Amino acid sequence: MIAIRRNKLVFVLTIGFILLLKSYFLWNTFHNGDFSETKILKSGDAGHYFKIAKNLSEFKSYADNGTSIANESATWRPPVWPFTLSLFFYITTHPLTLLILKVLFETFLLVTAVIYFYRKNNYSLTFFGALLLLLIEPQYLKYSVTFLSESFTAVLILLLSILFMQLQKNKSPNVLVPIVAAVTVMCHPISVFFVVTLFGIYLLFHLKNHIKRTLLHGLLFSFIVLSWPIRNALLFDKGFYFTASQGSAFSKSWNEKVLTDFTNVDGDLADENLNLKYIEAKELKKPNNGVLEYSKLYQKGTWNYIKSLSFSQQVKTALRKLKSNFNPFPEKPKAGFFESLSVLFRIIYLLVFVQLLIRLLSRKKIDFKSQRDKAFLVVLAVLLGQTLMSIYIYTGLRFNSVYSLTLLFCFLLINQQWVTDKINRLTNK
Repeated sequence: MIAIRRNKLVFVLTIGFILLLKSYFLWNTFHNGDFSETKILKSGDAGHYFKIAKNLSEFKSYADNGTSIANESATWRPPVWPFTLSLFFYITTHPLTLLILKVLFETFLLVTAVIYFYRKNNYSLTFFGALLLLLIEPQYLKYSVTFLSESFTAVLILLLSILFMQLQKNKSPNVLVPIVAAVTVMCHPISVFFVVTLFGIYLLFHLKNHIKRTLLHGLLFSFIVLSWPIRNALLFDKGFYFTASQGSAFSKSWNEKVLTDFTNVDGDLADENLNLKYIEAKELKKPNNGVLEYSKLYQKGTWNYIKSLSFSQQVKTALRKLKSNFNPFPEKPKAGFFESLSVLFRIIYLLVFVQLLIRLLSRKKIDFKSQRDKAFLVVLAVLLGQTLMSIYIYTGLRFNSVYSLTLLFCFLLINQQWVTDKINRLTNK
């Protein structure tokens, strides 16, 4: 009884510490004068999300132009995070208060996910306390106090992974899986290869015993994800596309400067116009070349550039980006305590990938009754997701942060016994 009370006290103190830590981040940003709406609107991606969310709350339109008319440039951003953020605008319009609401909302989702996993698997409160390290994971913590979508995407990926790890042969498919999977893709498309891999395993797992429901879940996922490209095609009549950033991101990741200038810190800061020289001049001079038209031109120019490379040059470029993706150290200086701490966590995640490879080389059959093996499948999906996305476009430290919570969760689960023994020793002293 005393031990249970002690663990509950540790849990409450941990939550309190986490909230204080996040409050410090918010205060520090506020103290530096970063919370004026004018400055936020000029803060790149974060400011654009803020602008779209505000437009949604005021004019009920997915736009960034302060009107009720939807526009193309707003579709640079996928819809889930702007719609979610817009809900907070009904409570307040003050940037600092909005950010506090974001922090509380994500913290609530994280704690709920951990409690859900704990109750389903009957783990000790000691191990439950270890899982709360998720809330102070430095990469997640960094983005949780911004208006960027990375931290919310990280929470969704963790939720999807936890739902996946509840798979049991004697139970029906969980309808939350296709919904959360689709919402995750629509929050940040950088997760698409990870989601497709994990969701594909989910469908194959249930296909034999629940074929009708499994097919319906596949259709539900497809319907939710495709609803946004269909909406864009019907609204603008300029093709079937998910975001207007597709062509730009592709061009930034395959160009003549990748081998010399690309880094895992600012790979997305490349000039997307580099590949326009591979487009015929008459195409560039077409009237009314807007956001979507240029997205298509970026894609076409990039494909033309790739075709101009030899196979060995294509492989060399892909390997350069892969090396950056899995390098836990910043390839350009990033000052700060939490930046240094993030390196330590990324080394841990690299070790989790090594553990996965060792597990695969053992050639033992995957046991779906084992939480450890299901955690390895999640890590496999992350590995494939990062590999394919880094080759297709780019990833880097910022975009890979969306997997930070899930990789930490899997590290704890895969090394459960070792972690539990260590915590028990500490708490019994």
